[in-house]
Amino acid sequence: MFEMFLTIMAALIAALYGISQSVFMNGPHRNYYRIALVVVILIVYILYKIHHNARRRHLRRLHVEPEAYVYYAKYTSILYRAGYLISYFIQNILFDYVYMWRNFNFCKGLDVYDGGVGEYYMKFRHTWYRYMKLTRYRHKVSLRKLQSYAADVKNQMIVDALQTDEEKEMYLNYAAEAKAYFEEHQTMTRAALKSFANYKQIDWYYRKNIRRNYKAIAFIRKYQPMIIEIVRQKEEWAQRDINDFRKKNF
Repeated sequence: MFEMFLTIMAALIAALYGISQSVFMNGPHRNYYRIALVVVILIVYILYKIHHNARRRHLRRLHVEPEAYVYYAKYTSILYRAGYLISYFIQNILFDYVYMWRNFNFCKGLDVYDGGVGEYYMKFRHTWYRYMKLTRYRHKVSLRKLQSYAADVKNQMIVDALQTDEEKEMYLNYAAEAKAYFEEHQTMTRAALKSFANYKQIDWYYRKNIRRNYKAIAFIRKYQPMIIEIVRQKEEWAQRDINDFRKKNF
């Protein structure tokens, strides 16, 4: 698996490098592209600062510590998502490399299976079969779990910062009503949130976190059984093929 993954990564890096060279360094309109890139970066930065400052002001009005809230809000930000995925791939590659090196070290003649390189090819094939699909599902489910957890923590911060017991009770009742609706329908929409009591009195950050929480839970309940089934099927097919391969007379 690691050979193929490294080959794909090397090809992507080479392609990106070639495109950047042809567009920003050697292209006939390279100066315009450079200016456009700088403009895009400035726009993204300005929009980020506007959003960041608006969020801090809103959280201060709720008497919530902005730094603590943002810490959990960034659990699944774009950069962290990329970091999680890269870390996952690196861990997977290292584990698979060590496994292959121990069991199929052809250079030292230490391939432990009697089938020789044939079983290595079978192992390689079963390692990659549905690998990208399985990895994508695992990554998404893991992110949804983080989103669900972060949404709960952020809403607890909002409730703890409320000034009166009546407000806290109203927020908790709203959350309980949302939970009951989700358990019955296994979905959560904006229309459903609007149908609950005291909708307009509930802060929209709190409502947004409730919706994200239950959307994440619905995703997890849908795809986690699929992950378990894919893993079971891969292991079953791999073991069956190796056993049949060893029994066959060539």
